[in-house]
Amino acid sequence: MIGWLSGIVRDIDPAGLLLLETTAGVGYEVHVSLFTLGRFQPGDRAELSIHTHVREDQITLFGFDRASDRALFRQLNTVSGIGARMALNLMSGLSPDELKRAIEHGDIATISRTPGIGKKTAQRLVLELKGKLVDAEPQSPANANDQVRQDVHSALVNLGYKAQQVERVLNHLDDDAFEPMLRAALKLLG
Repeated sequence: MIGWLSGIVRDIDPAGLLLLETTAGVGYEVHVSLFTLGRFQPGDRAELSIHTHVREDQITLFGFDRASDRALFRQLNTVSGIGARMALNLMSGLSPDELKRAIEHGDIATISRTPGIGKKTAQRLVLELKGKLVDAEPQSPANANDQVRQDVHSALVNLGYKAQQVERVLNHLDDDAFEPMLRAALKLLG
């Protein structure tokens, strides 16, 4: 099983697929959430935790920025009626942290806003996963700041800025709230 990949992003399919070339010159197609997809541009270096999904007719790789996101993906797959594609769809509709909060608080409306997820599926998710999620506890301040930084990075890349340019700007910012950090970054980029 493949558990981790590191390499250069060679191609991006907007539907959620990265072509990742490793140092051995092998290219892997890796399915990622839209949040993860927005963090990369062709030519960027990527390091992803991988879930290898094996069926009798195919082997599919699913990639995640953090091992905790892969753990959430695997937990979603334990719910009756939630397959790998639907789990990735859930993680594309809501960030992993938003999804965990929605499940822990029983927020059916937020979960069911994800395309392909109805009210009954959202209820089943809450029923089967509430209180069982890895990392469901509140983030420490350092982790919260890292998440804000990642969210700002993703937002700026989605606005069309180059990932390397965004990284340089974010290294000069110290805010711990999304909006002030985003405004300051836009000001520096403009």
